[in-house]
Amino acid sequence: MTRVLLFCILAFFTGWYGKQSSGKLTALHSRQGLPHFFQKMQSGNPVVIAYLGGSITGAQGYRVQTEQWFKEQYPRTPLKTINAGVGGTGSDLGVFRLQEDVLRYNPDLVFVEFAVNDGTDSLKISNAMEGIVRQIKQHNAQTDICFLYTISEPMIKQLQQGNLVASMRFSENIAAHYGLPSINLGVDVLDQLEKNTLVFHGQKGTDYGGKTVFTYDGIHPGDAGHQIYTNTIRKAFEEMKSLNASSAKSVLPAPLFAGNFSQTGVYSPKEFAHTGGWKSAANMPEIKGWLTALPDLMYTDNPKDSLTIRFKGSTIGVQDIIGPSSAAALITIDGKQTIRKLRFDRHGSWFRRNFYFLDPLPDGMHTIVFKLDPAPINKTKIVIPSELGDTAKYQPNYLYIGKIMMVGEPAN
Repeated sequence: MTRVLLFCILAFFTGWYGKQSSGKLTALHSRQGLPHFFQKMQSGNPVVIAYLGGSITGAQGYRVQTEQWFKEQYPRTPLKTINAGVGGTGSDLGVFRLQEDVLRYNPDLVFVEFAVNDGTDSLKISNAMEGIVRQIKQHNAQTDICFLYTISEPMIKQLQQGNLVASMRFSENIAAHYGLPSINLGVDVLDQLEKNTLVFHGQKGTDYGGKTVFTYDGIHPGDAGHQIYTNTIRKAFEEMKSLNASSAKSVLPAPLFAGNFSQTGVYSPKEFAHTGGWKSAANMPEIKGWLTALPDLMYTDNPKDSLTIRFKGSTIGVQDIIGPSSAAALITIDGKQTIRKLRFDRHGSWFRRNFYFLDPLPDGMHTIVFKLDPAPINKTKIVIPSELGDTAKYQPNYLYIGKIMMVGEPAN
């Protein structure tokens, strides 16, 4: 028995568990469908649809196109949609954004799209995706959920072999456990590739003789690419209409993963002990556009300043800003270990919202101290040369902290 259990555990973490057999991929796994959503759309009562995902969701693409299609199908139903797409982020941040960006609007349907950004970390994906599902269902058991699997160029070969990539496989385990529908948006793209009617990664200005160009960067669909995604969703929804609410699970099943992120907290850094040198970023014109998401964003240029967080739990992370003036953090864990987090990268010529997590900690009490690393950073050597611009903007070195995320709760 022990050997069988060990094999199952190893199989999961080596990517065998949940692997779809080679063959033709299926665009829709309807499972228990979206019965509550369809009932409410047909009733004529107001409906809220939230789109949680990355930049593909945030774009004016399938999200806007499906919203228009829903309005055409149900013209008497007042429909509100929520754009909860944040570029370059996966389910690990999505589960912490969920309460503020989605659930406070009391959605009737939540699309979840993180397949491209989620990578291959099985436990991280599983804990985050299950946390998203459980938080939604704990908020309202009748909110329906639909997983969407978008694709990027590196995924094509494996998908063409009939095998789901890691992020899809791990998400499918969650979807199957909770009876949630999932739509693989890559199936129709691959079908057109096979028919030689589509170019997946095109070059602007090139004539492809009437073929559809799906994307110009290997990731983000153009208008025509988004229309393919929309058509796949439309066909899936037409198929799911026939499922009824009586088949849906009314009781939330036991979790698959004991460490799932169903109990998360997001806090202002001002709520924690910090020295007096920290400043508000509210008066920095270059940061102004990010203050809606990070209203209490603060920064310091003094390595002696510190932010100290005591909490009971297992996971802690920071939402921040990366840009020309960002630097590196020195983070001391329980007074024993100090790690460095570089908060600057090759795209550091422009400001953008970002985040990071510390490695998982043993569940219990912890004290985390954040400081600015005084070590110099040769930013002009890191930035992509074509994006460099005026080098003077890289001279400041600030540690930015906008929100604190944790699985657990702050200590008194």
